[in-house]
Order: sequence, then C-alpha cells, then structure tokens
Amino acid sequence: MKNDLFKLAARRRSIRRYTGDKVSDEVVNDILKIALLAPSSWGKHPVEFVVVRNKEMIKQISRCKRMGAGPLPTADVAIVVMVDKSDCELWIEDAAVASTYILLAAEQFGIGACWIHIRDRAGQKTTADEEIRQLLGVPNNFSVLNVVALGQKNEKKSPRTESDLHLENIHIEKY
Repeated sequence: MKNDLFKLAARRRSIRRYTGDKVSDEVVNDILKIALLAPSSWGKHPVEFVVVRNKEMIKQISRCKRMGAGPLPTADVAIVVMVDKSDCELWIEDAAVASTYILLAAEQFGIGACWIHIRDRAGQKTTADEEIRQLLGVPNNFSVLNVVALGQKNEKKSPRTESDLHLENIHIEKY
C-alpha cells in the first residue's frame, strides 16, 4: 500500500529498550502538540499530560505498577496521560485516542515509544493510578490511563505488512 499513514502505522511498533540518549525538547513538544490535536468526546479536550524527564522520578513511576512497567526505567521521557473524570464520561476513550496520537507521532520522529497501561492495575500498596497521582501531585478527580515511555530506539523491529493484517476481522453490512 502506498498510503503514507499506512506506512507510518505499519512501522510503529512497541519499543521497550532505549539507548539512554536524549530525545530533544523540540521533538517532545512537537509530539505533545500532535497529541493535543486528538479528537475528544464533545470536543472538550479533557486529556492532560505530565511530562517527566527526571530519571529518578521515571524510575519511581515505574515502581508504582507492580508488574509490566519494564520499559520505563530506561526511557528518556515518561508522558503520564490522564483525564479529570468529574466532567468526562468518555475519559478512557479520549485518553486512548490521545495516547495513540503520541505513539504515531513518536514513530514519525523516529522515537521509540511504548504504552504502559495503568488503569485498573495493581500498585505496590494501592492502585498504580493512585500511586502515580500521589507521586506527581495530581488531584484525586483525575485518573491515569497510561504512561507512554519515549526514548531513542535500542531495538529494531520490522514493519508490519499487509500480510500481517487480520482481514477476517472485517465484516461488511453484518457479521
């Protein structure tokens, strides 16, 4: 397929190992601007981000999730994706779309990225969500959906191809 968006999506893979080299502030800012363009329910744009670059704080965030946060300690940047649930019925969907924009934007800039799921995951003492919010001083009316780890890629993954598509999952007119 010659479509540029298809090619970008095919190249985007979860990268879990990073070189330790810095991702420029300019690239991080551009990725966040793209995330802010994500559509949201009723056009409210409720998704907010905490960008963490401090290595020790990133390690502390990774310890807020009992298991499954392996890519975070070596990431150069952690983007915490959250929404004020008090005024957003579709907060999960809105945060997921914004996170997907982050993942695609990172790939466009050649930056490795990995979604670390937080919602409904166990922390060390409470939930991963509660522990991250407490660590970062996020108000209780917010919920964290995920953290996106960003870093310079230290692994190579082949792009997906049309043969990787599960075309049988597409149904026309009815199941």
